[in-house]
Amino acid sequence: MIASKFGIGQQVRHKLLGYLGVVIDIDPEYSLDKPSAEEVADSDTLRFAPWYHVVMEDDQGQPVHTYLAEAQLDSEVAQAHPEQPSLDELAENIRHQLKTPRLRH
Repeated sequence: MIASKFGIGQQVRHKLLGYLGVVIDIDPEYSLDKPSAEEVADSDTLRFAPWYHVVMEDDQGQPVHTYLAEAQLDSEVAQAHPEQPSLDELAENIRHQLKTPRLRH
């Protein structure tokens, strides 16, 4: 079993670009149909490590879904981001949904 470094609802930063994002799903290994060379760089180590579906914002503040390797991400230490409150709200909503028990009919 592969352990992931980040959890769903956690805020992360892209190591190279510095963009703030929120983890919305985790794959235990690269799972898109056909990886491009720059995504996995022909590296089994990278391909078979966790990959994250992350929502970030573009320059206009619109949400963008990205797919990133664990090696590309760092933990985000700040709790609040006045410059990107929608990402703070998304992270909080996801964490709240994960804590709320669901009733089955």
